[in-house]
Amino acid sequence: MKNLFRALIVFAALLGVVTWAQSGSRDAEGELLREITDLREEAAHGLPILVEFALHACPYCRVAEEEFLKPMIRSGAYEDRVLIRKLSMDRRTVIDFDGQEIRTHELAARYGARMAPTVVVLSPEGELLSRPVVGLKTVDFYGGYLDRAIDEAEQAMAERGQPEVVAAR
Repeated sequence: MKNLFRALIVFAALLGVVTWAQSGSRDAEGELLREITDLREEAAHGLPILVEFALHACPYCRVAEEEFLKPMIRSGAYEDRVLIRKLSMDRRTVIDFDGQEIRTHELAARYGARMAPTVVVLSPEGELLSRPVVGLKTVDFYGGYLDRAIDEAEQAMAERGQPEVVAAR
């Protein structure tokens, strides 16, 4: 009986350590998916910008971020292809591509983001480069929808005479 009690204490301690370590790694990753506050600043990188229009309390947004967007960033495979960012529609304003402050709901309306999550890929000038990915349709296909949007954006950038983005792959 005494051994069982000790084993339970050791198990509980290990479980606590694992939980603590995981919460710390989540905090360290908090900046993994950067939130946009200034679109002009993001545009300075010269890459297409994948923007997730999200709401803070949206469970579907959380799934899109944790299961798709953050793993895309972690993989490094998109690093030279597209900036992956989040724009919280709960925010009141952001800085637009022209350097002017704009209400987030106006910016969302410009790109057809009527629901969260909506993902768009924009040029450094703020042009829509692909079809928006609206909602979290089917988790099984969501990654494919995002990849297709990025591919469409790269093709549109190349057609506009900016082949260095495609060559940076």
